[in-house]
Amino acid sequence: MSGAATVAATGEVSLPSTRGPGVAPAPEAAPAASGDAPPVVLDVQDLKTFFFTYEGVVRALDGISFQLRRGETTGLVGETGCGKSVTALSITRLVPDPPGRIFGGRILLGSIDLLHGLDQEARFRQRANSRKVRVLRSFRRIRAANARMEAVRGRRIAMIFQEPSQALNPVFSIANQFGEILFLHHGPAIVDEMLATTPDDPAVPPAIEALVLAGEGDDRDDLRAAAVALGEAARSPRLATEAFYAVQTRRGRAEHRRALQEAVARLRVGSFRRRYLAHRRRLAVLREQMNRVRLAELGGDRSAGPEGRRLARRTSVERLTHAYFGIVGVRRWVKAPLERELYWRVVRGLEGVRIANPAQVARGFPHELSGGMIQRVMIAMALSGEPDVLLADEPTTALDVTIQAQILELLDELRRRVGTAILLITHDLAVVAEVADRVCVMYAGQIIEQATVRELFDRPLHPYTQGLLASVPRVDQPEKSLKGISGYVPDLITPPSGCRFHPRCPHAMPVCKGEKPPTTREGSDHTVACYLYHGPVVGK
Repeated sequence: MSGAATVAATGEVSLPSTRGPGVAPAPEAAPAASGDAPPVVLDVQDLKTFFFTYEGVVRALDGISFQLRRGETTGLVGETGCGKSVTALSITRLVPDPPGRIFGGRILLGSIDLLHGLDQEARFRQRANSRKVRVLRSFRRIRAANARMEAVRGRRIAMIFQEPSQALNPVFSIANQFGEILFLHHGPAIVDEMLATTPDDPAVPPAIEALVLAGEGDDRDDLRAAAVALGEAARSPRLATEAFYAVQTRRGRAEHRRALQEAVARLRVGSFRRRYLAHRRRLAVLREQMNRVRLAELGGDRSAGPEGRRLARRTSVERLTHAYFGIVGVRRWVKAPLERELYWRVVRGLEGVRIANPAQVARGFPHELSGGMIQRVMIAMALSGEPDVLLADEPTTALDVTIQAQILELLDELRRRVGTAILLITHDLAVVAEVADRVCVMYAGQIIEQATVRELFDRPLHPYTQGLLASVPRVDQPEKSLKGISGYVPDLITPPSGCRFHPRCPHAMPVCKGEKPPTTREGSDHTVACYLYHGPVVGK
């Protein structure tokens, strides 16, 4: 039965291969042609993600392989339902379980395997005379895997979700949620900067007067420069942001001076609040140490277990010995300086994604923002950790064209400055042509073609890729008639045998219906899975 699961002698389920006899096994991503290619940051090998439903097993991802390289943008394109978003969720291990589950493969982030211990998290049994599969989960091991992934999400791998409104908590303000992320990634550095401020420095009063004078003019650049100078005098980067808005939103030299003096005075932190900041810093340092242990566990280091238990005990002791900070009245009072610090850092982060009136947006709640503004908030959160890998799932869908250009410039700036590897999931081939270095084309849970962006647009090989490009209007060919791809995306519970595109392919041959085509190399950096081509099989 096509798409059915079979039971091995052990009683565990063994899902059938879609490869025909004599066809090469699923290849790893093709190596770069030149020796000076950027290093591989993320290596996805034969990744399989299935959804176990009442109707049967949905093969959302059925053995995909690709690589992300440092400082490069890889576009992932395909029709709706081909598995693009599931790819991003699988990499971050956010696939909803149940009904979904990563079934096999490897996801290498540098030297660590994000799927370490996956085979011990669940067993699969097929029900008699049925396509349905029962999943027996080990929730203890799943919780341990989720704890290990906390060391990866956000700082090492960040994600911009396709539906950002579902990724924000509606009962907390933007500043609260964004600030928590900032402290999670940069907690010790934030506390160190707060404790190192110099509000009584002799250079502070002249800087205040210079900013007051700048506030009487109309030049925002001069105003911003004077605010930055005040922040440098007080050794408080966030003071520059607070001072800028304090002067911008008031009128009158006396009011400006009073507001700036109050902002500088708030930099002074009393001894009891300093004890609280030191306590939060110790917890943040312990969390970073625990994350290093979790990364070691993902790398297969069995000796990391005792160190992790020791750090867990130290964290519990630190919380218990300072439990008095949790008293309701005390907690609100001691947290005030840290919350103010994080609030203005959030405002500065929102400025980076071109949000109008970021100070007001930071105080607001998700339901008060438009879809485009929520999208930009999520982008700012993802960029705040300067991750090694950024998974951008339709990051510009809800934005107008002018904001799209700004966001794409931000992503490109992060790629160049930090060396972040970006996986750009999109339907917009024009965006891919503009910003991507490489392109992976997906169809029905499989990657059918990979190439550099110039190679793919100049010489598309797979009939599906040719169909996608034929449906895009071109300015240089105004008389061109657009063509769609006939047929529908196949049911992934019972996918077509052989090549999954053959029911819709204008070049289908009898062999396409019987065997899955091997991935062949049709250029120095161009691979395709189609029987129309006969290059060397990738992986041999």
